[in-house]
Amino acid sequence: MQEEEYKTSGFRYIPEEQICSLEEMIYRVSAPLLTRAAESGLRVQAIVFASVTNPIEQARNLFMRLLHEFSLEEVPVLKLEEYGCATFHLYVYLSKGFLTGVASEDEAILFVTADKARNGAERSDTFMIFGDAASAALCKSNAKHGHQVLASGLKADGIAYDSTPERIKMYFSTFYLSVRQVVNQVLRESGTTMHQISLILCTNLGLDTWSILAKALGCSMELFYTDTLGKMGHLHNTDILLNIEEAVSSGRLRKGDLYLAITVGFGGYYGCSLHQYE
Repeated sequence: MQEEEYKTSGFRYIPEEQICSLEEMIYRVSAPLLTRAAESGLRVQAIVFASVTNPIEQARNLFMRLLHEFSLEEVPVLKLEEYGCATFHLYVYLSKGFLTGVASEDEAILFVTADKARNGAERSDTFMIFGDAASAALCKSNAKHGHQVLASGLKADGIAYDSTPERIKMYFSTFYLSVRQVVNQVLRESGTTMHQISLILCTNLGLDTWSILAKALGCSMELFYTDTLGKMGHLHNTDILLNIEEAVSSGRLRKGDLYLAITVGFGGYYGCSLHQYE
């Protein structure tokens, strides 16, 4: 793609972290939440880590300072990578099972996303511009305040994709139909209609993609939150958490609102969840 094509898609800038290491990025977003958890008596039972750019064998090493400082040496660090940029919804699915099955109300899971390109070529490809970013969220059952997960869904379309141009072109021309399927599944299972949705927060895939999704879902493009696209680009699994925080800060997302989070992972993985901001 040429520069003008990127601009048409809504991309302008991407964050490039030149000072902090990936470990330091993780520490900065996680430490405040772990401090809050300790002060409120929450016991962190697991740390779930989503990273597209980091090898799985290095995952626990990135958390050693946090584990030592907060006396969490026995807590497992679970690296999820099979779903690419849709790992956020794999986490939602797994945490729901954990929190409803074995956890008490004083137990929580820390979800951390972090990506930092190791070289300049990793910050862009033919279709997308990627930025460096980290985010974290603390999940517990029966929380009275925060962002409630009301329903969620995952989908794998079962098709293998590689660098063959024809297959990549097919993927980018058809994947929104799979996204529509998982969105409709979540709405149907929750008994919710699109008219009740106040906002749709997606991974930052570009204005052209969101426009096609809006048509496929039969809703207005105005529902899609696009405010971070120009200044942030696509931040892998950080997109959803960043967009939620930014939408709340700007007033686009208000207490009581129902909203959808939608993710797409290259390779044919898709996720959708219905949330309510309490």
